[in-house]
Amino acid sequence: MNSVEKKGAVVGTIVFSGIALLLLIASSNTFSVVTLLMISATGLIGVVCSKDSTAGEIVESRAVAKKEVHPIEEYVPEVEIPDAVLESLPIETIEGIGKAYGEDLRNAGISTVYDLMKSNAEDVAKICDVGIDVASRWIAMSKFAWLKSVSEEDAEAIVYGGGILGLGELAIANPEELLEDIKRAVDLGHVQVPRGYTFNLEMVKKWIEEAKSHTK
Repeated sequence: MNSVEKKGAVVGTIVFSGIALLLLIASSNTFSVVTLLMISATGLIGVVCSKDSTAGEIVESRAVAKKEVHPIEEYVPEVEIPDAVLESLPIETIEGIGKAYGEDLRNAGISTVYDLMKSNAEDVAKICDVGIDVASRWIAMSKFAWLKSVSEEDAEAIVYGGGILGLGELAIANPEELLEDIKRAVDLGHVQVPRGYTFNLEMVKKWIEEAKSHTK
């Protein structure tokens, strides 16, 4: 029942009750008066209850509409910890060596990053049928990853971002310029790192200092 119908029912009940009451009073029929009053009261109570029920449904509907929708928390992968144990790291850890190249290298006895570090660029290039420059980058990354201050992500950044392939080059690198080159490479997508992983001047200086300690 809508609001217009409810108002009509109330007014109709009151008018009807008033007319009937006057007629009954005139006839002095006390029993009939009481009966009529009870009927009228019952009608009014029914209308009020119907109104309360509808109001309750509206409140409940609004409560449901106001339920908070919590966004799904996006998962952020953990970054790799520097100073990894290269003897146990699979060869595929090196950027650019996927399943196919990894299988070729494993068949040739090169299954870990440590094995790659001791390998010759010409041999690796021949095994995987790639250019010497590609094989040299793979080996360079394996060597940089051996440094305690350098993670696998850092090694990739040094090689692909800084264009450095040896400890001697890293030892004499300008830290500010190397950091700038790496950040540019990351922005261009040439170097891939986990979301949340950042490079700063302090860590670059640590790379250079450690490289110097191995080239004296």
